[in-house]
Amino acid sequence: MVAMGIIRLENVSVDFGTVKALDEASFSINEGEMFSIIGPNGAGKTTALRVIAGLLKQSEGNLLFHEELVTDANRQDLRRQAPMVFQKPTLFNTTLFKNVAYGLRIRGIAEDEVRRTVLETLELVQMTDLQHRLARNLSGGEQRRASLAMAIALDTEMMLVDEPTAYLDNESAEIVEATLKRMNSERNTTIVMVTHNFLQAEVLANRAAMLHHGKISRVGTVSEIFRSELEGLMQDEYKSNTFSGLAESTNEMDQQRRLVNIELENGVKIEALSKRNGNVSLYIPPQDIIVSREVVLSSARNTLKGKVAGIDIRESTALLTIDVGINLLVQITKTSLERLSITIGDEVYATFKASSVRVF
Repeated sequence: MVAMGIIRLENVSVDFGTVKALDEASFSINEGEMFSIIGPNGAGKTTALRVIAGLLKQSEGNLLFHEELVTDANRQDLRRQAPMVFQKPTLFNTTLFKNVAYGLRIRGIAEDEVRRTVLETLELVQMTDLQHRLARNLSGGEQRRASLAMAIALDTEMMLVDEPTAYLDNESAEIVEATLKRMNSERNTTIVMVTHNFLQAEVLANRAAMLHHGKISRVGTVSEIFRSELEGLMQDEYKSNTFSGLAESTNEMDQQRRLVNIELENGVKIEALSKRNGNVSLYIPPQDIIVSREVVLSSARNTLKGKVAGIDIRESTALLTIDVGINLLVQITKTSLERLSITIGDEVYATFKASSVRVF
């Protein structure tokens, strides 16, 4: 059975003055799938999501919704069927219940149906007991779940989510991910999410588009993109952060994902989140590693002690090579380098989360 397309971008570009945030992007999203737009910060991911939501008009190219060209005349139809959950929620200064009910009420839904839908939705995001709480007094994780509930309550055929679990506590992140899975599997809601987290995309998404500097570099399954990205990493300046090792599963779980211990060369061991066992390759993003003079007290599972073997200063950033038994490339700000007074030969600690490690 051929999957039907719900959204299609044809050579879509978005210009902000002299900056091209999207550059002739082309891809399609099928009905009922979980689709991820992956890429580093500044790649154009949120711009693409805002175009798909009908919140931003492209400078060039075509956007199609159910194979119909989206124009100024029908853009509102798209917006009604594609609510967007922003990374920074905007909530009304009233109760959580009334925030979730707002979209239903302006659509003229009967009040008894509004109440039923709101309570069902709050139960889905595990916030029923907070329904009378002022929304703006909720924690950051609760506010993100409230924003998600506002979109879910509308029961649209598509939902767009910008960095669904960025900066969330573990409990909220687990609830958000589980909710998105249920919306997709039980209601067949098409979900388009933006993330820079490859692991999250692998766990949640059916397919993905990879963005670099506004350009689509690849569209396919997340596993295909992983392999393609790994080949690229082997060739670029960050290749020293690409390693091979032997992965062994533990009995521990983190955010519903299994922890693995990976043994690299020279007896170096790290923890990661992965479905894979046996021989693996992995990549640790330089910007995800924290450098310190003392051990950092945090939830991060990897802390490696080593010596600074090289320092390469580039404008406002610095690339450190730290020998921890393997050479780690670490990206920090020039200000941090000066504050820590780091020089070649100094002993430092390199700390990073298990979720930062990309396993292939």
